[in-house]
Amino acid sequence: MTGYRAGQTEIITIDANDGTTLYARVIKPSDFSPTKQYPVVVYVYNGPHVQLVTNSWLGGASLWMNYLAEMGYIVFTLDGRGSAHRGKEFEQAIHRRLGTLEIEDQLTGVKWLHSQPWVDRGRMGIHGWSYGGFMTTSLMLRTPGTFKAGVAGGPVIDWGLYEVMYTERYMDTPDENQDGYKTADLTGYVDRLQGKLLMIHGTDDDVVVMQHNMKFLKACIGKNVQVDFFAYPGHAHNVRGKERVHLMQKVIEYLQRNI
Repeated sequence: MTGYRAGQTEIITIDANDGTTLYARVIKPSDFSPTKQYPVVVYVYNGPHVQLVTNSWLGGASLWMNYLAEMGYIVFTLDGRGSAHRGKEFEQAIHRRLGTLEIEDQLTGVKWLHSQPWVDRGRMGIHGWSYGGFMTTSLMLRTPGTFKAGVAGGPVIDWGLYEVMYTERYMDTPDENQDGYKTADLTGYVDRLQGKLLMIHGTDDDVVVMQHNMKFLKACIGKNVQVDFFAYPGHAHNVRGKERVHLMQKVIEYLQRNI
């Protein structure tokens, strides 16, 4: 880290709509001024088994987030209901309706950001991978206009295409929960897109299989909706190795260009 500056990382609490305490992380540039207004990038996961905000070095953030903050952005992350290490009730709140309460909690975080005088409300972007890709796409489509741009990596588009062990734990079977699966199927919202959306997928992804993005792209074509798409040949669910640098450069440049 010698020779690099890192901005201030804060862990804050925000109340959900039912009064549940949610933890969030705010990363500001090292030269942050409360008299300025900054664009915001929200990094999201908000799914089971994952906790992004931790009382640890950098608040659990990745170094690319500090790198982005030094470019003049606020980088924000909130662990909403459904995420890990908050107990059974906190996780099971999303049972049978994936992508519903999580959206509400992320919008609670957006509302807090909007209340800060140093936030440029008209310049907000969002990025996430896997469940975070599902959430990024959900927020871009189901809350149109909230974000100017989004980058969704390895996103679940239709839970009917995801692995049985995980999906039926949280959604029950498609026959038992037809409404839940239909509501969470993001192909039903493509015509609501406002702003720019980049979908990224590894060609060898055996976790969120490529059919998710193919189904999404086909729906966009059918509705004459323009989206961007990029594939990483030979990569599985996560892009690793030297190509990871290419990935993060693509994500950051896309957000910079569009927000």
